[in-house]
Amino acid sequence: MAAEFELGDYILVQDGRTFEVFHRTSSESIRYHVAFLGVDVKPRGDEFRVRLGARHGDDQILGGVRLSMDPEQFARFREFMALAIAARDRTDTL
Repeated sequence: MAAEFELGDYILVQDGRTFEVFHRTSSESIRYHVAFLGVDVKPRGDEFRVRLGARHGDDQILGGVRLSMDPEQFARFREFMALAIAARDRTDTL
């Protein structure tokens, strides 16, 4: 079953091993396999700056989106991202 995280004009969807980013003003979404998804978080004052995109190496994220979150939103985001991490780390095959 798909999980969703809504933040302003963005809706992030994790469905199985697919992670998708929708924006209100775009007719196209950005899709990633969870194995290729990269996330970078930097605290800045009372908020968190999050970048989601294609992971390149150990310390680079290409493309994607940049989001700003308050602590409550970031706590919900962490719970949501735990699902994508679990999907990425899943080793069973059907």
